[in-house]
Amino acid sequence: MKFLDSPAAFLSALGVAIFVFGLGLTSPIWFLVDGKGPLEAVHEGTPIVVVTIIGLILTGLIGIAAHQLKKPQEAVEEAAIPVEMTDNHRKHVVVHVLVVLMFVIPFLTIVLGFLFKRVIDFSAG
Repeated sequence: MKFLDSPAAFLSALGVAIFVFGLGLTSPIWFLVDGKGPLEAVHEGTPIVVVTIIGLILTGLIGIAAHQLKKPQEAVEEAAIPVEMTDNHRKHVVVHVLVVLMFVIPFLTIVLGFLFKRVIDFSAG
């Protein structure tokens, strides 16, 4: 259980989350790379994207519940230290930035795809 409080646990959790959710959210792109047609890739990738988003929401809810169930003694100790100086504040900022990027980057990819659809050759492959 000491591993869960270590910085390595935090970094490994972030790494796994980025890999899994990034792979799930970009699954239609991987189907395109695999050689499927655009419509077929979207149809096969959409359920994976939906399950990934549901998993992300559930993971967030579990994380919030786990944070709320912390020992009250830990909460009192954290309250005595200013928020700006804690390591937890830095972790929260990193998590927020990564979650935003996990949604912003796929969204921007979709928007750029629509903007440049005349330039992209969908019949290649």
